[in-house]
Amino acid sequence: MNINQFRRRVEQITIWKKYDQRAPHKPLLILYALGKLHTYKQTAIPFSEADSDLKALLIEFGPPRKSQHPEQPFVRLPNDGIWTLSTSVDYKSTNYSKVRRELLDNQITGGFTPEVQALLEKDKNLIFDTAQQILEEHFPTTLHDDLLEAVSLNKAYKLSRKRRDPEFRKRILEAYEERCAICGFNAKIHNRLVGIEAAHIKWHQFNGPDVEENGLALCSLHHKLFDQGIMTVTNEHLILVSSHATGFGTFEDLVTSFHMHKARNPVSSLYQPSQDYTDWHIREVYKG
Repeated sequence: MNINQFRRRVEQITIWKKYDQRAPHKPLLILYALGKLHTYKQTAIPFSEADSDLKALLIEFGPPRKSQHPEQPFVRLPNDGIWTLSTSVDYKSTNYSKVRRELLDNQITGGFTPEVQALLEKDKNLIFDTAQQILEEHFPTTLHDDLLEAVSLNKAYKLSRKRRDPEFRKRILEAYEERCAICGFNAKIHNRLVGIEAAHIKWHQFNGPDVEENGLALCSLHHKLFDQGIMTVTNEHLILVSSHATGFGTFEDLVTSFHMHKARNPVSSLYQPSQDYTDWHIREVYKG
């Protein structure tokens, strides 16, 4: 296996699909393993160690679900040709508690295959190139730094940002008169707008289009909270704040005080957020 073949395998990892639901389990496991390798030189990861770590990553960066199953990517990633287990496990089983118990009782470890391991050790930049590939393909840019920090990759690397369509940003900011749709914030220096961003309601990584009906003008703070699932906007243009969100200082003024308030309307009703996109955000991102 060469580097290009490895990159293609990462690009083509099999992701569980049902309509447009999010399933970031394998991408999060790959990021987690890259962090373990880079920071701790750890090549074999016991499931007993990964169990709680992956569950925390899924809760923080995955979709809101009643339960999380970190055992699933652990036993299914070998099918993609880049991961191996110390002992094989029935990856087709839907008895998740049985699979988890088997992983724990048999002290099974997982890690990159020897071929992949050799590539990662030979090319020191490949760890970070692979991390960037995963982030760009599966998560919005507002979450990249937090994800790198969560998997212990942030201290040694600065991502190069993939350039997005500048016209989308321009159209969204014009639609909302260059003000945050949640708090109304607007700031300029030398007539240059600062701190206001164009947010996709349905993420670009899940085929969210660059159209006004899929965009909101948000200040940097509320953009990040929106992508993190702390806030959302309903089809009726109501702002919702997750009851799981807590904070101190000006947290109430900047976050919880907006709960059930109306978001700012765009200049034209044609640009109102589409229900298809707001429903997706509430279902797949919002931690309500």
